Amino acid sequence: MSNLYIVATPIGNLEDITIRAKKILKNIKIILAENTNNSKKLLTKIDYSGKIIQYNDHSKEKDVNYILDLLVDNDIALISDAGTPGICDPGSFLISLAKKNNHKVIPIPGASSLIAAFSVSGISSNEFQFIGFLPKKLKAKKEKLTEIEKTTIPTIMFESPHRFNKTLEYIEKIMPNREIFVAKEITKIFETFIHGKAKKIKQIFHDENTKGEFVIVINGNKTINKHLIKSDEIEKIIKTMKNENIPGKVVSRIISENFNISKNSAYKLFLDSP
Repeated sequence: MSNLYIVATPIGNLEDITIRAKKILKNIKIILAENTNNSKKLLTKIDYSGKIIQYNDHSKEKDVNYILDLLVDNDIALISDAGTPGICDPGSFLISLAKKNNHKVIPIPGASSLIAAFSVSGISSNEFQFIGFLPKKLKAKKEKLTEIEKTTIPTIMFESPHRFNKTLEYIEKIMPNREIFVAKEITKIFETFIHGKAKKIKQIFHDENTKGEFVIVINGNKTINKHLIKSDEIEKIIKTMKNENIPGKVVSRIISENFNISKNSAYKLFLDSP
């Protein structure tokens, strides 16, 4: 069976295309593009002379079936306007169908706006959560931001220019003192990085042209009561040891030594544990 290449393209600066991506795209006969007009600039730069077919979220069932028929006898590359297909861009549905039809799906990695933004944010963490775009409906948006406010790890999200200022207003209301990092137009001419609280960032962008895509990094909640986290951890450990039929005295000694609490307190926790 043929291969479906999922090719990451530059997020702004066309020089960011990888050598491998350029080789794959230049030598393949069929490319699926989110928007053929947007992709022509890149494909012209690499001297592509093959067939370009539009594939996006608006593609109909007959279009998808046509692509699957082509995939029987041809290797195909899928690209989006910028970045990696399937990550807040069209691709997931087609990839799923290609796999079901026993085609090999091969990733060709490249530029990533969320990783690029996080790498220069100065927000230190070995983990983060990526949520794509916030919900469009106001109630769902506020609920998601309230959930983020309680999260202890950094959150990375995308935001469109026409919703950016409103989103900052909601962030300011829900978490006014939270550390925020905003990246605008990464790798492009008007690339901008701003660090601070939502109020400061909102003031900076209030009178500016918010054209372009934004990546917002929200630091995790560092004010959550550490003692509550500690208690939850102790409870889980006690429950696990209890399930292993470890005697209460042994459990209380281990908890006492590792969490700096008295053996009596540890034994009481053991007795109270379900």
